[in-house]
Amino acid sequence: MLRSPLVLGIITLLLMFHNFPTSSVALRVSRQLSGDRLHITILYESLCPDSRRFMRQLGPVHDELKDYVDILLVPFGKSYSQQNGAIFHCQHGPDECLGNRLQSCVLSTTTDQGAQVKFAVCQMLSSEFDKIETCAIGAGLSPNIKQCAETSVGTALQLEAERITNLYKPKFIPTIVYNGVFSQELQDKSLRNFRGTVCNLLLQLNKLSPKYSRVCQ
Repeated sequence: MLRSPLVLGIITLLLMFHNFPTSSVALRVSRQLSGDRLHITILYESLCPDSRRFMRQLGPVHDELKDYVDILLVPFGKSYSQQNGAIFHCQHGPDECLGNRLQSCVLSTTTDQGAQVKFAVCQMLSSEFDKIETCAIGAGLSPNIKQCAETSVGTALQLEAERITNLYKPKFIPTIVYNGVFSQELQDKSLRNFRGTVCNLLLQLNKLSPKYSRVCQ
């Protein structure tokens, strides 16, 4: 059986925090191990201009193709940790570290992929972090993430984001990974035309039945 890169990290989190939302864990694992959707991992940074530009593509594509894709949002990018998460260094400074952490906390509160994408797109296209509550509420999520953001829970989420990011050793952010395998060709195509790239993959992998293939025409 093909193992998701999330599984080991999820088990670690469960051992560390017994009150971690297990329903979210179960759903994510089942999605990652199922073969009915195209799995897309998006490695990004909260203050990265290129990440923000890509989010303008992500929102509409997800709205149109949400029944055929499973998106994992990983806010970390070219950051790195020291002393087991006591210190984080981020490409665009401390504010980006805070933004990554806040996004991890909000994203972890739900299993609803649509809500996750809606929140991330809203937050990334906002110029200020104080919009995080507005974006969370707008996506139907709880804005009460203080306990997560200010405790070891937030640290653990960012360490997990770092672990996933390091699996792919991205040279450019955002990095888009399909079905757990990085392809420079697909990366370049995704940045130019995310919808076209996703549609081509769905058709090539027979993820769309002929009856529904018109969705990508």
